[in-house]
Amino acid sequence: MDTRTEIRLRLTPQEVAGLAALAVGLRGVTEAELTEEDAAVAALELALTRLIEDFEVPDETARVRVQQARDELRANWVRGGASL
Repeated sequence: MDTRTEIRLRLTPQEVAGLAALAVGLRGVTEAELTEEDAAVAALELALTRLIEDFEVPDETARVRVQQARDELRANWVRGGASL
């Protein structure tokens, strides 16, 4: 059973180029065939991790939500070595 939800993003040409470049870089690092979708999820995981490790999220409820979301993302990681 596929539990994925489709989200449509509107990106600028520069954002699309950045996402494509991230996918190319991840392919080189992981030596795996990764898509731009994989790259977007890796970027999301990195953003959540940076919020936890590098910044002090002032609102405790928000901080807990960020931690739980990152932990849940990692616990159900289906994209293998795409993590940054």
